[in-house]
Amino acid sequence: MANCIGCGASNLGMSRASLVLVDGEWYCKACLKKMKGTVACKKCGKEAFVSDEHFKTVDGQYLCTDCMEKMGIMKKYDYIMQSVLSLKSKAPAKAASSSPATSTTSSLGGLRQLLDENLSPGEEIVAAVMGNAGEALAFSPNHLFILKSGIAAGSLTGKKCIKYSWHEVKDVEIKAGALYGLIEVKGNGLPTFDPKDITKAKQADNVVTFLVNRKNEFDEALSGMKPYLNR
Repeated sequence: MANCIGCGASNLGMSRASLVLVDGEWYCKACLKKMKGTVACKKCGKEAFVSDEHFKTVDGQYLCTDCMEKMGIMKKYDYIMQSVLSLKSKAPAKAASSSPATSTTSSLGGLRQLLDENLSPGEEIVAAVMGNAGEALAFSPNHLFILKSGIAAGSLTGKKCIKYSWHEVKDVEIKAGALYGLIEVKGNGLPTFDPKDITKAKQADNVVTFLVNRKNEFDEALSGMKPYLNR
């Protein structure tokens, strides 16, 4: 599933090591101590490897995943899955020598098949970008696709693809909060969302949510949509 950023130790296999997620990177106990020192939640005091929590810097202080979830900042599942999906997408992104926002469907993981099933004959994807766990966006010269799976689709096993013709899309807007951002399709009767209320936005048919530190990927994707929005 993951490897320590310092020594490369894996949390799988016979010689697996315990790893903790800190600010999107995985660490074994020795490397965390060496590279970060003592990592403890500012709110509850839980320490890495003493508890089974993971950690993220919020407003300059470490918070554990339990406290982040209780405060409505981020769910533990989303934080872990975001890291896992990021690890899976790094290799193809480097090989393509292009940014994630301009990569094609190879970056979509399990959502790629869902997208392929909803393409018209001969339709080719211009760009695709992964959002938070179970969310992705893609577009072709004819359509804009919102892809959802799992909780984002409304159930653990569910999947759905929402397909918009460009003439249905009045605009596409990016909104950024403190930790999360969202890209929102605007059109007749479509709802609007606030990045502070990420739970509602995550399941919306016209929104893909993402961690705000990946906003530049969605800015680039939006730039690629402009010719189709303005025609």
